[in-house]
Amino acid sequence: MRKLKSFVFIALAALTISACSNSKSEVEQGSAQELYNKGETYLQDGDYTQAIRYLEATENRFPFGNYSEQTQLNLIYAYYKAQDYTQTLTTAERFLRQHPNSPNLDYVLYMAGLTNTALGENWMQNLFSVDRASREPVSVLNAFGNFQTLVHNFPNSIYVPDALARMAYLKARLARHELKIAEFYADRNAYVAVVNRVEGMLRQYSDTQETYQALPLMKRAYEEMGLTKMANDVQRIIDANKDKQFADIEKPKEPELSVPKAQ
Repeated sequence: MRKLKSFVFIALAALTISACSNSKSEVEQGSAQELYNKGETYLQDGDYTQAIRYLEATENRFPFGNYSEQTQLNLIYAYYKAQDYTQTLTTAERFLRQHPNSPNLDYVLYMAGLTNTALGENWMQNLFSVDRASREPVSVLNAFGNFQTLVHNFPNSIYVPDALARMAYLKARLARHELKIAEFYADRNAYVAVVNRVEGMLRQYSDTQETYQALPLMKRAYEEMGLTKMANDVQRIIDANKDKQFADIEKPKEPELSVPKAQ
């Protein structure tokens, strides 16, 4: 019985090695159509690791073939679903450079926005309810820029409504980040820095609740610097907006995604 078990183990191991060998040979020797079709099948099945393997082989071995554009569109989707955000952005950038006239540029910009948004999140911060507004917002700014470019250049795109909702959410996050910094300076009596920060909020995020929450900091800063007239001007703005209502902005849910077809 022990010999039988050993034989079975060896046989299974041999089959595994053989399968890996055949798969490697398939990737190295398969035609563009064979590799692409294999990658497409895995993509539809949700096996993103294998999809990426075959689609990367398609792109690397046949970079200027008939499947080039669609392969990159599929890879952007597969990398994103596999949470390989660096490769998602790298492939999106390559697509924009190699296919500047593609009718799917809106999709690529949208995916770049989703990816940069995801990079601005952190599962540990989510787990412990840490306010992400205090973190450096580079990825959030990039995401906002991606969506803004999409909305500006492709106003009729199917992705615009969701992009606008995400821009509102990101703007609130960016404004909250600026408020945190203004509060940091106020706690340290850095009044000029407070005024400069809130002025920036008034220019960029004038329609956010966080900006109105920052106005008292600005007023106090002017008072501490002896600039009574400017402090009074800020108070008038506060009074004029004391009854202003702000809609609750919730984090948008993960969208239902599909890969468009290259034309």
